Amino acid sequence: MSTKKTAAPSEVVYTGGSDGVVIHLPSGHVVEFPHGVPVEVCADDAQVLADHPDFHPATKATTKPQEADL
Repeated sequence: MSTKKTAAPSEVVYTGGSDGVVIHLPSGHVVEFPHGVPVEVCADDAQVLADHPDFHPATKATTKPQEADL
């Protein structure tokens, strides 16, 4: 019986020059990254993306957008 733990998913944000990108990762996952929107990926995919300057770990801020004054 294997006791290997799998790492928790991570959220990654694309901050490159395009409105978004679709990436085919070595894990076999195909993930769409809209610009500036946190996207949940597996830990292996997050590690691959960590070496790229256009991808960053999402902050854990829990702020909600404020409603517009009417």
